Amino acid sequence: MLTGWHPEFRTRRALFRNEEAAQLLKDAPGSHGPDDAFGMISFNSTVLEFTDRTFKVKGMAATMNLSTCSIAFFAFLVWISIDFIQMDDDLVESMLSILMIGVPLVGFPLHFWHVHLRKDLFQYTHYPVRFNRITRKIYFFRHNGPGGVVVVPWGSPYAFFHIGRGEQDPSLRDLRCHLLDRHRQVQQTFTIGHFWNHDDDIREQWALICRYMKDGPEQCFDDPLDRVITLSPKGTLRNCWMLVCLMMGTTLFPLRYTLMFPIYGALTLSRWLTFKTCRAPVFPPELEAECAAAPGDPYALPEPRFMAEFASDPAIYARALQRHRERMLWR
Repeated sequence: MLTGWHPEFRTRRALFRNEEAAQLLKDAPGSHGPDDAFGMISFNSTVLEFTDRTFKVKGMAATMNLSTCSIAFFAFLVWISIDFIQMDDDLVESMLSILMIGVPLVGFPLHFWHVHLRKDLFQYTHYPVRFNRITRKIYFFRHNGPGGVVVVPWGSPYAFFHIGRGEQDPSLRDLRCHLLDRHRQVQQTFTIGHFWNHDDDIREQWALICRYMKDGPEQCFDDPLDRVITLSPKGTLRNCWMLVCLMMGTTLFPLRYTLMFPIYGALTLSRWLTFKTCRAPVFPPELEAECAAAPGDPYALPEPRFMAEFASDPAIYARALQRHRERMLWR
């Protein structure tokens, strides 16, 4: 679930055999119907934009638990320090005792920070990936500074797309792109969209991207009711709650306001506070100009103010349920 953060994606290596077997080709996307797999955040005649796989776990259980432990360790250190100083007249002995206890107590939070928290807190709200069908380029966002966006031509032999697997949980899949050098050694790795537990979710997302880049925005969806952006990357309290509901699954969903509310509420608060520490991604002005949508673009989809805003339309909701049932039956 946390693949890419820890363990980090391995680079300076050859492609693995299972990666080569799971390659996705732009000229042969397969027969799967197009679907954004809940990762699309912008769509118009110029650009199709997704978030990356880390958005789904941002501020969730790992961050909540490690942050809580860090605060508890520091609070205990402060308490024990005050207690030692008040009880012992020998200040030097007190300081040595505090130092002996304090080193491991400080060490644990620093370890948590290095392993996970530094990758989630004070970072970016999301890491977008743009597919520009006019310039025929892909834009992978890394950071707001100089050189913070990696630009690759669509169809480049050095951009290797495939279905990636989770390190902790191999049943999880994601759409992954390795950037290779001329010796086919992996130099960088990016993800597009969320992780899911079935290859078909990734192949449907790939089918949407390939249709967009090859046939244009008018051919991307099989039904007009599918032309909807569901995900909102804004870190509002409402969005955080809804993402937690998605991550917790359908089994526990009926208990979200009762028995499971403490867990749902804690995760929502953790995610919301994490977003408060983060800043929005900003593409350089020249790239924003390249990706600007034409005024009055008839294929530009409205971006929701909150997640699943447009599901309040009965027809859109019914269509989404129909697609879900068909997908489950087919699998």
